[in-house]
Amino acid sequence: MGYQRNKFAQKGFDAAEYQRYIHKCQAEYIRVKLRSVYRYWQGQEFDQIAGEYGLNHKTVRSYVNTYLAGGFALLCQPTVRAQRSQLSQPERTAFKAVLLSKRPFEVGLEGNIWTGQLRRKYLQATYQVSYKSGIYDLLQRMGLSHQKAHCDYGNAKAEEQAVFMSQLKETILAADEKTAVVKFDEFSVCDKPTAYYGWAEKNTRPRVVTNEKKSTHQWVLKY
Repeated sequence: MGYQRNKFAQKGFDAAEYQRYIHKCQAEYIRVKLRSVYRYWQGQEFDQIAGEYGLNHKTVRSYVNTYLAGGFALLCQPTVRAQRSQLSQPERTAFKAVLLSKRPFEVGLEGNIWTGQLRRKYLQATYQVSYKSGIYDLLQRMGLSHQKAHCDYGNAKAEEQAVFMSQLKETILAADEKTAVVKFDEFSVCDKPTAYYGWAEKNTRPRVVTNEKKSTHQWVLKY
């Protein structure tokens, strides 16, 4: 008895469980895996089993090894084949760059945020390829994920800060004992865009440029 036969004997084979998986798994390629292991349990060799099912003997050996590693559950795992992209690698790179650096209206579409429908329209117009739900699989393969946007604020203007400090100093120096200077810091009246979700590189966040202005207001109260 060879080494693999010894391992198989130690693993064991539950015929009742085998029947449950045969009835449970409707895909024929999975049933071939199960039947191959069943034939091996009955004493047939790899070449015999391969000839019966039109397989290579190495394929049958791999089925038995899979069974030894994880039993029927692992043996019956469905094979997931990567979906072939309709775009070439250079086209995917260019499309990704557009998604990360431009907004729809900048490339001739109506919209400010890249929705699934707008992405499909862009691909159809630019590369003459048609995507349906597969557009989201494409984005995942390109290393993008759906993230909440992060507002990107501009730097404060030094001249405005200088004017504010000058006015504040004048107000304080001109105040008498009956005057109180009340300051509200970080008070904001702006056209800041509402945060939204968008696609960005994994482990990053998309950025939204905003011209939000934060102001410090002074109220002079007399009492």
